[in-house]
Amino acid sequence: MTAEESELNESKFRRIRRVKWWLRLLPRRTNIHRYPVLRLFADAARKRIYLWSFRVENAVPAIYAGCILTLMPVYGIQIPLSFLLAVLLRANLPILAGLQIVSNPITVIPIWFAAYQIGRHFLSVLGVDVMRLGRDEVQMMLDNFIHGNWGDNLQPVLIVFGVTNLGAIIMGIFFGLIASFIYRIVAIRTAASYKLILDKIHEHKIRKANSKQPYPSDPNA
Repeated sequence: MTAEESELNESKFRRIRRVKWWLRLLPRRTNIHRYPVLRLFADAARKRIYLWSFRVENAVPAIYAGCILTLMPVYGIQIPLSFLLAVLLRANLPILAGLQIVSNPITVIPIWFAAYQIGRHFLSVLGVDVMRLGRDEVQMMLDNFIHGNWGDNLQPVLIVFGVTNLGAIIMGIFFGLIASFIYRIVAIRTAASYKLILDKIHEHKIRKANSKQPYPSDPNA
């Protein structure tokens, strides 16, 4: 193997190690049994190759679904929903589940508030008026949630839930479009580098085989 081929191979292995490092905390075929809910479906998940495939046709649906799901007000049940969506969409599970770390106890309230505002503005363009969500309204819903005192406040909560989901879908599609575009570029560059390695190795094998062939003898000698 030439120095150029060795360098290309080393670049390939560095990329693989980098990807494995990023995925070390995410559900994979080897560690899915460790997750409290996903372990119930570990055997079925291992048999579905598309859940672990990083091909564009499996990764792009995972990016869109993951971007939308992480912004929706379903905090706490995102991982089981990730598995369900991955199976339904034939999407990559590590990507879909990994995007759920965007929403966490620190970011979840700002994310939901932004999603509600975007959903409300979108509906206002369509001529549908939705109440503003100020600090008092948020505090009231939090108090009702903590004390379980919904009463007549259930309808506003359902409206807020629906509008927030609408905003999450709009935001998720926007961020998914950007992320999937970047992923396609990276996938094209990665495929090109792999093809370069294979072409170099193939050329090297041809040259080596030709060098071993005996030269034909001169009939006039």
